Amino acid sequence: MKCPECGVELDSNAVFCIACGAEIIINETADKSEAADENAEKKKGLFQKKAPKKEATAADKKKKLKLIGIIAIAVIVVIVIIVIAVNIAAAIKANEGRKLLEKIPLGRDIEIIEADTEYDFDDTSDYGAVGHICDFDYICESEGNVVVGGITVPEWAVALEKSGDGTVNKAVLLNFNAIEHNWMGEKTALAIDLSVIEFGTSIKKAERSLGLKPYTIIKESKDNTSVYVYRYHYVDDETENTIVKNFYITVDDAADEVVYVSDSQVDYMKLILGTE
Repeated sequence: MKCPECGVELDSNAVFCIACGAEIIINETADKSEAADENAEKKKGLFQKKAPKKEATAADKKKKLKLIGIIAIAVIVVIVIIVIAVNIAAAIKANEGRKLLEKIPLGRDIEIIEADTEYDFDDTSDYGAVGHICDFDYICESEGNVVVGGITVPEWAVALEKSGDGTVNKAVLLNFNAIEHNWMGEKTALAIDLSVIEFGTSIKKAERSLGLKPYTIIKESKDNTSVYVYRYHYVDDETENTIVKNFYITVDDAADEVVYVSDSQVDYMKLILGTE
């Protein structure tokens, strides 16, 4: 603080000037006004600085939403790719057993069959359930397994039976992949009419018409035929009971033509509700 008369620097609490003796009068109102003006300027500057910040926040939100959208799309694409890859892998696994069955030359001994197919066959199964549902002399099973109705079985198995002379005369594919999700097979709206399959057509065309995957394929050398078994289920409108059926297509292997079609109902109710 300076003396208003002589200009000498004084202590902020001085009442009289030490140089000229002039009385020092402090103008509190002016000081307060100046202080208020300074505070107002500061606040004004503060608000002026904050204004651009709001615009930046809005822009950041737009960028963030855009980034979230891009990430969401990327995640969906990855999921779709994974699903496709899993389905392709499952299809490859399901077809492996069928391809092996098609390679088997019936009427030959097991050594020749192993050499031709490049697969090893054993005389016992790694799964107890397989022996209960199929008779065989030799069997080849997939490396992986599935659980069907609480029972662990291979994804597929090819079982062979030999004739009296030691050669293999029957080969059976058990494609457990086809009933992995439901032992009753795929669900349909109604019973499948036998007329959906045309006689004389190829098995590939017949399967396209049927829309099902075979659960079992049986090849026999005595009549050079194969029987394809498909399983499905539907709810009967009258009884409201679930009906499970096996659909059979018999094919002449030499001509690759459908020669017979039939079906049968699986009596699972007796198994579940029966006392024996």
